[in-house]
Amino acid sequence: MRRGLVGNIYVIKTIYLICVHDLMTDLRPDLADDEIDLRELFAVLWHGKWLIFSLCCVALLLASVYLHSAERKYTVSMILKPVIEDSTGPNLAGLGGLASLAGVSLPQSASGDFATFRALLLSEEVAERVIAATELLPAIFKNEWDAQNAQFRRAPRGVLGRSLSGLKSVLTGDEKRDYTPPNPQRLSIFMDDALGLSVDNETGFLTVSAESADPETLVAMIVAATEATDELMKERYVINAEQTLQFYQSKILTSRSREHREALAKLISAEDQKLMLTSEGRHFVAEPLTRATTSMDPTSPKSVLVLALALILGGFAGAALVLIRAALSNTKVA
Repeated sequence: MRRGLVGNIYVIKTIYLICVHDLMTDLRPDLADDEIDLRELFAVLWHGKWLIFSLCCVALLLASVYLHSAERKYTVSMILKPVIEDSTGPNLAGLGGLASLAGVSLPQSASGDFATFRALLLSEEVAERVIAATELLPAIFKNEWDAQNAQFRRAPRGVLGRSLSGLKSVLTGDEKRDYTPPNPQRLSIFMDDALGLSVDNETGFLTVSAESADPETLVAMIVAATEATDELMKERYVINAEQTLQFYQSKILTSRSREHREALAKLISAEDQKLMLTSEGRHFVAEPLTRATTSMDPTSPKSVLVLALALILGGFAGAALVLIRAALSNTKVA
């Protein structure tokens, strides 16, 4: 957000300087091919200082009105770590093809399982489990929830919303869609938009974060989604675990290479460890390093940045009006 704000200020500054150059050229045609006379520029701005000050005050007032009416959003974050630490896997050269012919997939490393966890976290399968295990849909899609009739309906739209929708349909040719109540697909899209996933390159920990005006609902959704993802991966592993172990055991009996036997022994040990995790009912791939927490203070809107931007824009607007007024006065005199 800060980068976007700095970029916007830089663009405004550039446009402003171009306008200043053009206006100063109008004020002093003899400077058209020369540098701007800064002394004269500051004299013009100082002469219109009260107009600049007034516009700065108006901009600050508008920013204050916005801050008083803007919805306060809080940041929710949760850190997850792999259940099994990543380690250098054994050398299985030649076994991958045999496993594929036998219909068996070799297991992934801890980092591979963790990457799969991140991909599944925002999937429709996980969203379906979240819906089945919780009652969060009315809180997540509260604008569409009709509490009186206990059902979802299309969110009411004003005249402007209906006009924009009709204009979009005319311009693009897209037909208006029928209303679709919240379902796993819509919840998956919502989680993809709301949740931010970031991995620490040093530790490998996964941070799930989001910003919302209803942090309690967001905390419940993050916890439910991470638990559902872990349970889904556990179920998928159990389905293929027995076949995988049988493949390893058969290969270790027929293998003549000491390196392959040692590698297969390590794999069997790792599979036994993962089977123990499934039987203990604990976390399988990812476990919370920290619980989902909510920031104490609102993180959006950023009051200081909003007021600073309003002050800058007010100053630019005031200075531009002063220079335009001076240029028009100079034109009339000429």
